Amino acid sequence: MACVERAGGGAVWTELSRWANTTAGRRLAKTLLAAALLGVGLKLWARRRRHQRRQRWSQAGKDVVVLHQFERGTNMPNLSPFALKLETFLRMANIQYVVDADEPQGARGKCPWITINGEELSDSELIMDYLTKHFNNPIPEQLTPAQHGVGRAVQVMLDEHTTLAVGRKRRILEQMGNSIYCFLKVYRSECVFKKLFVSLIKKKLYVRGMSEYSEEEALFFLYRELRALEDVMGDKPFLLADAPSTYDAAVFAQLTQVLLGCAPEVERYVRENHAVLVGYHERMKAKYWPDWQQCRA
Repeated sequence: MACVERAGGGAVWTELSRWANTTAGRRLAKTLLAAALLGVGLKLWARRRRHQRRQRWSQAGKDVVVLHQFERGTNMPNLSPFALKLETFLRMANIQYVVDADEPQGARGKCPWITINGEELSDSELIMDYLTKHFNNPIPEQLTPAQHGVGRAVQVMLDEHTTLAVGRKRRILEQMGNSIYCFLKVYRSECVFKKLFVSLIKKKLYVRGMSEYSEEEALFFLYRELRALEDVMGDKPFLLADAPSTYDAAVFAQLTQVLLGCAPEVERYVRENHAVLVGYHERMKAKYWPDWQQCRA
């Protein structure tokens, strides 16, 4: 049996060798070689570009944050609530930073991420925690443990659930029909960008358990959480007190998505039913984003 197998294998090898010497075989070999060389060349080129970018970022200066995020949106500074949250936090904390859109996703595939003093960090919450310690609590907060608990619960609700309801509405149910115009024209290709983006979001929503909800169900979650947010805020000028806290960065970022980057009927509903949230959003924008118009694409 072993002899038969070796003989069979030898026959196959002989046929492959004979075919490789034909015109078609030589053409295929050249094509594969060219593809391999191209792949190696592209990899080396990408590595060189990556090295050059990091050299440029290292020249930003000591304790200057290089904020890596997607390009500016046309109606808001960024369509990523997490990027907008982090940039708002940097402004609240008076931390010097520069924006880079050449490499918007870091090693974990997340946006935003930062470079500071040669160190790379990702995930907006981990970044904010690091910077808070590094700069010795740059946002003055006089909150009780109970207030911190409420603030954290609100932040998790917004970052982990509200954002999924917004994503379900604007990216899947609306098929980017409204929010596509928040992107630069170069990204508005109906046949490439839109379908690819929707496909990626569908996968994320499936993993997080939001992919099968109807429009009515998605809006039920969204409106219920906006009501809860307004109930927590009450008549206070900011989320937890008379002065803003770190948690306000998440609130402002998510409200921006709801008001300016979801769907016209959602914006209309919020403006008609949540005057407290609308007033809060305008207060935060005026206080920390006086250059709002200049920060739009």
